[in-house]
Amino acid sequence: MNMLFTILQTINTLIFIGISAIHFYWAFGGKFGVNAVIPEIEGKTVFQPPFLATIGVSVAMLIAAWLSWTPNDDTDNNILIYGNLGISIIFLIRAIGDFKYVGFSKKIKNTLFAQNDTVFYSPLCLLISSIAFFIYWVIR
Repeated sequence: MNMLFTILQTINTLIFIGISAIHFYWAFGGKFGVNAVIPEIEGKTVFQPPFLATIGVSVAMLIAAWLSWTPNDDTDNNILIYGNLGISIIFLIRAIGDFKYVGFSKKIKNTLFAQNDTVFYSPLCLLISSIAFFIYWVIR
């Protein structure tokens, strides 16, 4: 169990660091991949994320990485325990979606974003949610 726990912690931590890095890249003007990650209708993006929001996501992902990388013997730390439960709930909600643009429940399915969301983003959110719940369960 100890090795499985460490492997799952590592997976979530690396995912969060990667998501953070790409958001920092986009916040500071990077363009690669942007057209595939923002929902659109008839070729127009649903929203244009502002700089501070993109930086906020980057920082939130670094915090999630820290929360995911919890020492096995730190079972009394409520921030780590409930932080992982919160990560699990947030990413489960993201995987389910908003019933319109994102998640498994989305209605708009014929855009590049929607296809990527179905194949990559929502399953990744479900994976993150499951791992975070496992971490929560072990350290609670």
